[in-house]
Amino acid sequence: MRRLWSVSYTAIVLGTLFVMVPVRGSLLPLEGERLSASVGGFAVMNCHLDFPFGNEIPYHLQWDKDGEIIFSWYSGEGSAHLADRWGGRVERLGDGRLGLGRGSINVSAVRETDAGLYRCRVTFPNRTPPERNNGTFYFLEVEGGNLIVTPPMNVTVLEGDRAEFECLPKDPESIVEWYKDGILLSELPELMLRCELAANGSIVIRRAVSTDLGEFQCQVRAPDSQLQTASAYLDVQYKAKVVYAPQERYLPFGKPASLDCHFSANPPLTNLRWEKDGFLFDPYNVPGVFYSRNGSLLFNQVDESHEGQYSCTPYNALGSEGPSPSVRVRVQRPPALSARPQPLYVARLGDAVTMPCAIDPQPHHLAPTLRWTRKDGAELPEGRHSLSDGNLTISLVSEEDRGVYVCTISNEAAAVAVEAELLVENVPPRAPYNLTAKPSHHSIHLSWVPGHNGLEVDYTVWYRERAVSEWRTMKILSRGVTDATLVGLRPAAEYELRVLSQDHIGDGLFSKPIFVWTLAPEILEEEATAYAAAVTEGHPAVADGGLDDLEVSVRLIDDGALIRWSRDSSDESRCTVRWYEGSAPGTRLLVTAHTHHDYMLINGVEEGVRYWARVECASGAGGGAALHVPEYTRLRSVAGGCAAVALLLAAAAAALYFARHRFWPRRGRGRAPPLTDKRVR
Repeated sequence: MRRLWSVSYTAIVLGTLFVMVPVRGSLLPLEGERLSASVGGFAVMNCHLDFPFGNEIPYHLQWDKDGEIIFSWYSGEGSAHLADRWGGRVERLGDGRLGLGRGSINVSAVRETDAGLYRCRVTFPNRTPPERNNGTFYFLEVEGGNLIVTPPMNVTVLEGDRAEFECLPKDPESIVEWYKDGILLSELPELMLRCELAANGSIVIRRAVSTDLGEFQCQVRAPDSQLQTASAYLDVQYKAKVVYAPQERYLPFGKPASLDCHFSANPPLTNLRWEKDGFLFDPYNVPGVFYSRNGSLLFNQVDESHEGQYSCTPYNALGSEGPSPSVRVRVQRPPALSARPQPLYVARLGDAVTMPCAIDPQPHHLAPTLRWTRKDGAELPEGRHSLSDGNLTISLVSEEDRGVYVCTISNEAAAVAVEAELLVENVPPRAPYNLTAKPSHHSIHLSWVPGHNGLEVDYTVWYRERAVSEWRTMKILSRGVTDATLVGLRPAAEYELRVLSQDHIGDGLFSKPIFVWTLAPEILEEEATAYAAAVTEGHPAVADGGLDDLEVSVRLIDDGALIRWSRDSSDESRCTVRWYEGSAPGTRLLVTAHTHHDYMLINGVEEGVRYWARVECASGAGGGAALHVPEYTRLRSVAGGCAAVALLLAAAAAALYFARHRFWPRRGRGRAPPLTDKRVR
């Protein structure tokens, strides 16, 4: 619909009478309006109603074209009366949509013969006089009617009935093509099997189905390649029917849930009935169960009483196709775990670690889903992780694998999640061993055997006199060198020597100490003998008098003290860990624990305290290591105290400065002369 132009008028004064004369020699009545529409299009004609005193009373709405009544409707009646060739093409728009008057109409599927003069007329049967200043005139011009004589018009049929669209071209040589919802009809094989294309361009659907609903468009192409289109809508109505029903439906115990009825209806749904176990189920009589607007059942809090066989039957104005298949409703409780991972796992670089997580099955219930994720949102290591019966295995552990892993099992009722933290230990290089020393008067030549990966390890020699607490160091600058000569030593003095290994990760382990005397001045170097000692990681003293053949290390981490020891991967014997307070071999036993792993985490270490860890395995191997926790609080207190003292000193200096200038001004200009004792006689 669009306004082509409005008619202009000139007012001529004849005494006291005003007469409106059209400027253009139009045959339109006074206040007429011109409209334009294309063939196959639509035209909306507006008509406002003017009730006496503004109060609505019974009225009769009538539209005529060129003097012929095409539309007639009495207020209060259900449907309007239409002339023969206007059936299905004229619709009253009397609900105030788009700001139109209550007497407005819409003419669809416009034809060439629809051009002409239209009038809206309103009468009041129960009032005298029966007419007021109501009514509007329109002149409709039809454009583009040079190719299509009879365009298609909207069609409403029942499912299974015949539907026909006309599209009569003016030129018999024109080519007519049909589209549905913008798709060429020949590209819809299922619909084409039920269609017939007539010689006059019309299309007939022999048996309409619900999926045929939509827009049909005919396209007419003349021999001179001119093109024109016209559209109409097909409305297929059918009884309400169920389109889908699952065999089983699981509802979460103790939580809200809904049970849907999947239906289709045209005209719209008017009623929906539920049955449970073969009996009518009325939610209004069941506490905690309600109807939703679309007919679904809403359960406020699911319990076992809601289990059963449910079916639904939808209805519309045409009836119902019947009830749905039965849906078995089961109430499902939250899932449970039969095996869960430990809170903490410690793995070395390159090793593999497995974290178990298994579902405790519930008979006659849908199995929960199990999923492993990382708590930080990162992906599981691609190509290096595998899942087997819920167990997560990570192979070739690397630094980026460190983090918290979450195993989540979930069903319709709830989700249960357990966490496991993976710590990746940066394995330090093993301590050098078999230290061999050759002393002289002022130097010692020291050599050793690399503990691990000697070509990639740096070494630093630590040495001191036994009587002196201060250590001195000598870094070996060249990699692969496993000997050093310490110079500038005092003769006839006993020295303690250790070798520290380092790699790109950081400090490794110290070797066992070796104690060497430099030569006395009276001893010739040719008479010097070599001193040798074999050392391994750990402390030389053993509480039980045995030998230390187990490499043990203790390091401080955020969660406490981590004790590690090395043994063969095939050794699964149980190890006993004793955690002492004090230096080796420990003064007070704090913890005794057993494990089959090669590590243990001790919580609750205190600042400024020395600890000793002793590990003994059933295989007979044993070893120990010490840990000294720094006094972080004391260091912070000392630093804070120093800062406070500095502030006090600064404040005192400032006070002294101002006091001096206040009470002892500088000598010179402005100073008072000295007093003298003069007497007047």
